[in-house]
This record gives sequence, structure tokens and C-alpha cells, in this order.
Amino acid sequence: MNISIIKRILALSFYVLCSLGAYATEQIHMHIDYNRFLTSDKDTVLLLDYQIPYRSLVFLAQNGAYFAEVDIQVQISNRDSVLFVQSITDNIGIRSKYDALSTQKSYLNRMNFILSPQNYNLNFTAKDLNSNKEFNWSFPIATLDANSRISDVELNAQVYPDSSAYLQKFRRNGFTYESLPSIILNREYHEYAHLYLEVYTPETELNTPQLLMLNLEQNGELIMDEYLDFTPQKSIEVLTLRIPLSNLEAGKYRGEIILQAEELTDTRNFDFVLSEAVELMLSLFPDPEDEYGLMRYFMASRTPANWDSMNEEAKRRHITNFWKSMALSTGMSEQNIIDLVHERVEHSNRYYSSLKPGWTTDMGRIYIRNGAPSDIERGTSSDESRFVRKDYQIWKYSSGNRAVYVFIDIQMNNNYRLIYASGDDMEQSNPDWMRFLGSDFDSSLLRN
Repeated sequence: MNISIIKRILALSFYVLCSLGAYATEQIHMHIDYNRFLTSDKDTVLLLDYQIPYRSLVFLAQNGAYFAEVDIQVQISNRDSVLFVQSITDNIGIRSKYDALSTQKSYLNRMNFILSPQNYNLNFTAKDLNSNKEFNWSFPIATLDANSRISDVELNAQVYPDSSAYLQKFRRNGFTYESLPSIILNREYHEYAHLYLEVYTPETELNTPQLLMLNLEQNGELIMDEYLDFTPQKSIEVLTLRIPLSNLEAGKYRGEIILQAEELTDTRNFDFVLSEAVELMLSLFPDPEDEYGLMRYFMASRTPANWDSMNEEAKRRHITNFWKSMALSTGMSEQNIIDLVHERVEHSNRYYSSLKPGWTTDMGRIYIRNGAPSDIERGTSSDESRFVRKDYQIWKYSSGNRAVYVFIDIQMNNNYRLIYASGDDMEQSNPDWMRFLGSDFDSSLLRN
């Protein structure tokens, strides 16, 4: 099989698997791509880039930030002989726990090798040390022909001047070339597809005009057909080409770079996928105001002070971030935590409703936040209370801070009001709670 076809299948295989969500739970979801360039001695420089979405990793809180560790090993062999083994550990840090939920943010790294002319097999393995998820991929690699006129075409999401230490391995002549192993571009975040390539010219042909053609097609239809006349001044010339994305439709694209130098023609292919990702908004209630009331059960004073001035989109974005935070703090998926809270809302509506929905009552609030109590004791206040006899319930929880709550049906309409709470910093007791139950109430019932 032609090596350029193998390279294209490698990249598109990752795209298809990503699109279909075909990664097993024990695997790391990640992307790999490689590009080959020639040295002045005609050896091949292999740049192996890999990209790991933050959502695929497990981050642990440490020293005010969040960290993941991934062991990487690359083995390059020829037939049955192992020629290179390189192992590294990537320490990946993020400041915000929300980055771990981002659909756009990822970790990018590069490994490079110098290969003499022959065919190789490459085996790439990765292991997330926090989750023990693994990834393994093997594929053949052929070195570039010594007489090649152009390198592979490296796809980059961004190219920008940079002198910082960030992405230092991706810097060339004062510019950072942010490669894109996933080959997936998003119009919302990317204005261009940046193509990096090198042109190789024998000394005898320097200063001779050459023609470079850029073709781009989608579904067999030619979308772009550009021509570039240039005259090489050096034996290795660097070119960066840009493809505007604003007028392209979402989908998969295949491109060709064709170099014509007198009677010689050399061609390299590249691929990318243009997506229009729609952010998934998470919610339990259709009305954001209901959701805000629910969020207060979990966030209390940490709810936004400017909620009333937010437009609906901003409110729904805040709600989405709330559920993402809930998923991260509980170790559950976003949908699973929403389903769990929904079940508790339904239970509250079924058993605690009176003149208002059960989920908005005091009992509903405690049930939604804590789940079912470990023990419920029912009783009736005594004649020594400030009111006629009323039913009360004592809820006890055996986990966490071993919280205890006392509810009393003040209006005798099943709308039990919370009058006492211990072991829960988000709730306050009524200072006169004993007067509701009677001075002879046995306070030992509150022991837990």
C-alpha cells in the first residue's frame, strides 16, 4: 500500500472513531499524526505528534491546580529488530476544573526521530496513570525518498509569532506551528487551515522557476484550485499556505500539493475535517428560573448575584457549567448526575407536594441534596408546645457529617417545615424550634 494512503487512513481512522464514540471505556481517546521531512544528508526527520483531549484524562487536585500523568512509549522496529525505544511521562496541568470538561481543549506534544532510508514499523502506547486507561496503535512508516522534492504536508490549527516556552517543540523561526493530529478544524475557533511543507531543490536547479499547485476537493467536487509561482533560492525552502475556512461547508476535505519542476512532478496529499460543533446545553427544567432555584440547593451563596440581569443564553450557559461541575465533583457523567437529581425531584413531587410542588418544599430540598435518609422517626408534638399538636418527622443520615433534620407540619397540610438542622452548614435551625415541639420534647431523639 502506498505510504501516503496509509498516512491518510491513519488520520481518518481517528476521525471516524472519534465521531462514532467508538472508544472503549478502558481506552484513552487520543489522536496521532506524523510528518516526514528531509535533512541535508537525505535522512528522514519523523515528527510524531499526539493530541489528548482533556475530557479523556483523569485530573487530580493538587497544590491549587489539577494534574494528569500519561506514560508514553514509542518503539520503532525493522522486521524483527527493535531499533528505537523512547519513553516519556507527560505531566499535564490545568488551573480550572472546567477545562477537564471542555470539548475543545487538549494536550499536544511531539516526539522526533532521525531515520535512515528504509521501511519501519512504529508502535505507540500511552497510559493514563490516574485511571489506568491505555491506548495502543501500530502502523508502518517508510522514509521519504532521497529524491523527493516536497515533504509531507503538516496541518496546523494556528501559526503565530511566539518566543515563550509554551509549545517550544512546535516553534520554527520565531513562529509556533500548532499542529492538529485530530485533523478536525472548527470554524468557530479556526479561521484558516495552515499548511506547512518544505521544498527540496538540487543545487543545479536553484533560481529556476517552479510551479506549486494547491487543490482541495469535497465529495469529489473541486473546491479550490490555486497556483503559486516561486523560484527557490536555497536547497531547502519553507512554505506556509493558508486555506480560508469561512466559506467552506462542514465536512471532510481532501487536498493535494503538486510541485512541477521542469519535467519532474511530486505530489503530497492531506486531509482535514471542518466541523461546526454545537455546544450541548445541559438542564433539568425547561424554565431557567426553576433551574436556578434547584442550583441554590447545592450552591447556596455561590449562585451568581447578577442572575436577574443575565439574558437567557447566559443563564443556560451558567446552568450547563453547574451540571458539569456537579459531574466532576461526584465522579459521575453529566447525564447520570442529571438523571439522579431528576429521580429525586420526581420522588419529592410524589411524596412532599402540598400547596406547591414537592421539590420546592423543605423536605424536597433536603431529599434532593442528600437523597433518602438512613432513618425516619415520626411523632406528634406535645401539649406543652406553642401550638396544638402537630406531626413531626426526624430525618437522620449515617454518612458524611451524620446530619439530622426535624420537620413539622405547622399548617397540617403536609407542608412540613424545617425547624432544626445539625451537621449541615447550608441549613439553619429556628431559634425557637423547641417551642414547636414542646418543652418536654426528648432531645435525645436527635442523637445520631
